[in-house]
Amino acid sequence: MDRNSNNGRGWFARIGGVAALAAIALGLGGCKNVSKADYDAAVNENAELRQRIQTLEAQGNARDTQIATLRDTGTAPADTTYANNAGTTGTNYQPDQDFQRDSNTGRMVAEIAGDVLFASGQATIKTDAKKQLDRIAKTLNSKYSGASIRVEGHTDTDKITKSKWGSNQALSEARADAVKNYLSQKGVSSSRISTTGLGSTQPKSTKAQSRRVEIVVLTN
Repeated sequence: MDRNSNNGRGWFARIGGVAALAAIALGLGGCKNVSKADYDAAVNENAELRQRIQTLEAQGNARDTQIATLRDTGTAPADTTYANNAGTTGTNYQPDQDFQRDSNTGRMVAEIAGDVLFASGQATIKTDAKKQLDRIAKTLNSKYSGASIRVEGHTDTDKITKSKWGSNQALSEARADAVKNYLSQKGVSSSRISTTGLGSTQPKSTKAQSRRVEIVVLTN
């Protein structure tokens, strides 16, 4: 909400109060036999109207503060248009369903759980995971159309026992390559995408969280 909107609410409050007082004055002037009870009722009604207007103003101010905070933290658009990472402007802002800003690097990252993408010890993408990858591919070709992409494979620390890949490093590389190939099939230029397997070198708090693929937007 901009400054003009805030001013508008202030004028609305003042006009509302003046209108109520004017109505009382007209009533008193137009009828000399106004009872004290009617007068008191009019005064009370005016007070109630003022209170309601003040409440609405307070709610509006709270909303303005929330929007300003979101803008300052980068989680809301500073304008009605959104300049995407490719430098394109004029596109209506749409929040990312998959990509989130990494607090350490500032880069946009889509993280997909490895258990969602792959069966244990495998690098073949599950059918159920393709819908999300389809959506990510669409975002990469629209919102981040000018950006380079890195697909990172991550695993937990458990030693490989039943897999054709002899190490977590090799499995993570294969999974990153599988995601790259799928995104390429969905129209994301392979020349934009690099892959890396990080194995278990960047674990998270649980093994399930550690098993993941991250799609990182690298350049503006």
